[in-house]
Formats: sequence, structure tokens, C-alpha cells
Amino acid sequence: GRMQLVDITQGPLDRAFGVTQLKMVTAAATTGVQIPGLTQAAAEALRDTLIEVAETRRTGL
Repeated sequence: GRMQLVDITQGPLDRAFGVTQLKMVTAAATTGVQIPGLTQAAAEALRDTLIEVAETRRTGL
């Protein structure tokens, strides 16, 4: 419920190899998670799942 941003990025080399990177930012300044090497479909599915879980937990606050 403290997640502020879930973003999918893809640099030039990522595009060449067909991979993306998923970035998550939470309310704490020191926590930033990056998951490199995902396919576009996997990154989108994971992003959607994380957003859904975060919204579910936020409703209980």
C-alpha cells in the first residue's frame, strides 16, 4: 500500500535484446527496486499485479 510508482523502462540496448526493466518506488526514500531483463509482457503483467495489490491494501488504511 506504500507503493508510489511502478514504471516500465526500456533503453536502446534493452530494445535490441527485447527486454525491459521494471522500477518500483515506495514512500521510503531509500527503497527503490529495479527488476531488469523482463519481457514486455512479463513486465506489464507484474506491473498490473503490483498495482492491484497496492490498491487493495490501500483501501484498508
